[in-house]
Amino acid sequence: MDENKKWMHKETERQRRQEMGKLCATLRSLLPLEYIKGKRSTSDYVNEAMNYINHLQNKVKQLQAKRDELVKVSNLKSNICSENESSSSSTTHLPPLVSVHPFPGGLEIMCGYSFGKSVFPMSRVLDILLKEGINVVSTTSIRRDGRFIHTIRSEDPNHLNMTGADYSELQIKLTEAISLQETLPEHEN
Repeated sequence: MDENKKWMHKETERQRRQEMGKLCATLRSLLPLEYIKGKRSTSDYVNEAMNYINHLQNKVKQLQAKRDELVKVSNLKSNICSENESSSSSTTHLPPLVSVHPFPGGLEIMCGYSFGKSVFPMSRVLDILLKEGINVVSTTSIRRDGRFIHTIRSEDPNHLNMTGADYSELQIKLTEAISLQETLPEHEN
């Protein structure tokens, strides 16, 4: 009877080790080569699997932040386009729209502005950006249906990791600078 118990225990343990071996082989097969260099112990493979999972989670967070920024830009562009469509049929003056978001190596600032009788205060906008320590490298402007759309890009080594930054204060300053221009009498423009 004792021998049957010992045999059953040995057999159960052998099956458990086989199952663990199969599971570890499956886990190893799911890891990229850089995580399984050389022959290692099972605990090394489990540790590398945890590192890989953490790497993937960080990548997902980065991609979600990038997606959120792209959605913001897309929303701004669709707002500008929908306002352009409505402004083409009427002569109402539309408020300025400003969007500030990171792009690789810098910032991209988009300003939508009705041009009626006023002039876009580009020098004031650039002055604000310089005071903020933002190095402007390019600007583009298009005119569409009674509205200018200015895109300003910066490239700044101090602003390389901007994904989680909050640009609402800069956006407010720029919106106020553009709005202030609208309220000035014509001779002060």
